[in-house]
Amino acid sequence: MKHAAPARCRVRVRADGLRMQIDVADDGPGTRVLPGGGGHGLIGMRERVMMYGGDFTAGPRPEGGFAVSAAFPYDS
Repeated sequence: MKHAAPARCRVRVRADGLRMQIDVADDGPGTRVLPGGGGHGLIGMRERVMMYGGDFTAGPRPEGGFAVSAAFPYDS
C-alpha cells in the first residue's frame, strides 16, 4: 500500500525441490505514494535474500507498476 496505492498485485511462489522462487508484481505507479515510514525497504530485502544465498531483483516493470523477485536455494 505504501508504494503501490490502489493497485492489483500478483504473487507467485514456485518450488522445484532445489530452489524457491517468489515473484510479486503490481500495476501501481511504481513510486512511493504515502509518506515515508520505518523499515529497511528494498535494501533490507536484498540483504536478507543474499544472506541465505539467494538472488534478488526489484524495479519498475516496462508495462507499468513494480516487481520484486527473490529466489532461494533449499533442501527438500
